[in-house]
Amino acid sequence: MIDLKVHTLAPPFRRSWEYGICVGRAYELLRADVQEHLARVCAAVPFQACRFHGLFHDDMQVVVRHTDGSLRFQWGHVGKVFDAMLRLGLKPFVELNPMPRALASGDQTFFFWRKNVTPPKDYGEWSLLVENFARWAIARYGSEEVRSWRFEVWNEANLNAFWTGGWEGYLKLFDASREGLHRVDARLSVGGPASAEGGWLPEFIEARPETGFVSTHVYPMNEFASVRHRNESPYHPGTYVRERLKRLREHVGDRPFFLTEWNALDARSADEVDWLDNPTIDGISSAATTVRVALDTDPLMDGLFWWVASDVFEEAGMPQSPFSGTYGLLTVDGLPKPSFHAFRFLRRLQGERLAVPDLGFGRGAAATVDGELVTALVWNHVPPDQPWSDWSDLIRLVHRTGPVSVTKLQVKPGAGSAFEVWEAMGRPQNPTPVQLDALRAASAPQAEAWQGQADEPVPFTLRPNEIALVEWAPPPQPQIFKDSLSAESATWNAGLTDVPSDPAISGV
Repeated sequence: MIDLKVHTLAPPFRRSWEYGICVGRAYELLRADVQEHLARVCAAVPFQACRFHGLFHDDMQVVVRHTDGSLRFQWGHVGKVFDAMLRLGLKPFVELNPMPRALASGDQTFFFWRKNVTPPKDYGEWSLLVENFARWAIARYGSEEVRSWRFEVWNEANLNAFWTGGWEGYLKLFDASREGLHRVDARLSVGGPASAEGGWLPEFIEARPETGFVSTHVYPMNEFASVRHRNESPYHPGTYVRERLKRLREHVGDRPFFLTEWNALDARSADEVDWLDNPTIDGISSAATTVRVALDTDPLMDGLFWWVASDVFEEAGMPQSPFSGTYGLLTVDGLPKPSFHAFRFLRRLQGERLAVPDLGFGRGAAATVDGELVTALVWNHVPPDQPWSDWSDLIRLVHRTGPVSVTKLQVKPGAGSAFEVWEAMGRPQNPTPVQLDALRAASAPQAEAWQGQADEPVPFTLRPNEIALVEWAPPPQPQIFKDSLSAESATWNAGLTDVPSDPAISGV
């Protein structure tokens, strides 16, 4: 039995999970479907900022070298991208990369869309590019607005696939970027190292202690970067992201600290690590993983950025099937995944936070009270390689009596998680209209509602990685049926049945 004592409070949530959302790359934000999906995500979850790759990629056409060797800059595509974000109330969290061909020292690229990952031939030219971008942004949006953005230098430079310039080259890039920005406005916030799995982070803080903020990326699946199997890991199953960030926070200190990429990707072992086609991001596993990581890391971080909003995402080529192991909260067809519902459920935790007891391995609850409204979120997180077990329990309010209206939403396979239904169909590349209708229906959570007493226990059963949201609300006001108290309406209603008889019909 989980007892919620409505007068026993816990420290409030920081809600760092609602800070940021990502899109794959700048050019994708020129697409109508990506803008539509981002708008739907932001309508459900009040994200504050948006981050993406590819701001300076050649498809954005930001810089060309003139025949005399001079550089010319143009920001038409970039303006459309930033306008789209700002219309949604999102602050740009500006990732300064990749290397435009006009500035690049080499031709090594990564991803399907071929982002150049080499250092500039001339770091001064890179600094000039960043400076011109900042001047354009302030001229278009104003210095007060642009000062509210953050500028992150490169992406995962500690991985050779993303940067060929090494550690010293990254420091030169960081300095050149900061100098370019600060020539325009010394109050612009510049940070890094935007590294994979906390790499370079202590070294970066030591080398550049005056950095405006610190950022890194950690995914649940990163646990297998250092161990082959989870039983070799020093972390309890499911706690890797929290414990990794806790250790990194000790180096960061009081500096603003952002997890600028995360999601629910996990694996059974190092042999099953897969960034391209991983069902843990599409299926029911993502529900409980998302909730657990969000709540586990909330006290540690100033902001988390979910990677990414939509499966309209071209790192490995544009997906076209309903599910593809891509990282979006929404599928290419706009269907919500379990992770989307996880964010929606987290959003409902409003008001003061209630103290909840520790429920043991993988099982958890969080609850809030907001006036007369009490909301609880429960989850049964089971990492892919762990023994599976159902969790049946009761949850009740303590020290509150009287009638209530109870609503329970649950995400489970076939109800909030359509991936398993798609698998049962045989994983069709091109579903029929009826199959698409079935997937749409399966993407909605299971809903139950009833009237009861506040202190009556609410039962629930969660299979592995399912989540449920329970709300206790005051009893509703009885329905008023249109103008049912009006004498005129009663007369009008009765008159509808007072029809004169038709002799021709009555004689039949």
